Amino acid sequence: MVSHRGGTLARVIGAQLDLFDDRHVKLEHARRVFAEGRAADAHRELVRLGQCYPADPEIAAERDLAHTIARRLAEIDATAPCERPRLLVELAGVAPAGLRAPLWRRAALELRDASGPTALLDGKPASVLLLAAGDPAAAWATANEAAHRESRARFLSYLADADHRLGHAARARACYREALALDPYDVDWDEVADDEVRSLPDIARTELELEDGVAWSAPVGVVLRVLPVGEPPCLADPVRDRPHDPLAQARGFLAALIQATREPGANAIEARRQMRRLAPRLLAAYLESR
Repeated sequence: MVSHRGGTLARVIGAQLDLFDDRHVKLEHARRVFAEGRAADAHRELVRLGQCYPADPEIAAERDLAHTIARRLAEIDATAPCERPRLLVELAGVAPAGLRAPLWRRAALELRDASGPTALLDGKPASVLLLAAGDPAAAWATANEAAHRESRARFLSYLADADHRLGHAARARACYREALALDPYDVDWDEVADDEVRSLPDIARTELELEDGVAWSAPVGVVLRVLPVGEPPCLADPVRDRPHDPLAQARGFLAALIQATREPGANAIEARRQMRRLAPRLLAAYLESR
């Protein structure tokens, strides 16, 4: 049998637990609203919660933060559309980690809507911001549109990054190869999502002793079987006209490599001779890999 005093204590403890659960549930909901980028809504919820728990420092701190972010977003909303992406990225840079993703996402949408999918903010298009926000599907859609509008290595490499994050490894590497054969200097190497692709210039310079690792990244990737063979690059600047240019040499090697893998007999032998003239160590690596 439970005593009267014991029953009263149990009811008091139960009521306190109910209050704690109610505080916890409401605070977590406000945090979710805040993480979605709805700072003003989160602030209103936290104000109401703070009225119930006026001495709670955690609620007060989060309420003040939500108020600061909501006020800054209102100021950004009042600026010209072309200015908003930069201001949103700047705000994300000083915001708590949990709030950065919605700010990056909004900045990406503002940039794309104001200036199109090929528009750049500090050298990066909207797809990069969407990747940073953790939305590779939206990043892929935006990068794909940009690559179709403008055939540029940077946009192709960002499309490959999105494919890589989505788990489409073969499709990503085919896109990386196309980007590197087109213009490896236009690729943002520090941002390449695929670790093996990102390491290609270093391998070219250190292990294969090639003059310019970036220029040689596409053929090195094919030789090491990191990148697929694909189609030969368009040689706008033939090697014979620019014999000492690393990119022209690398493109010539790649074209000869592709020919050697596809054609039997004398044509393949001639292609290997071309590769030997351009990069003997890389040809040796190719023959060893076979």
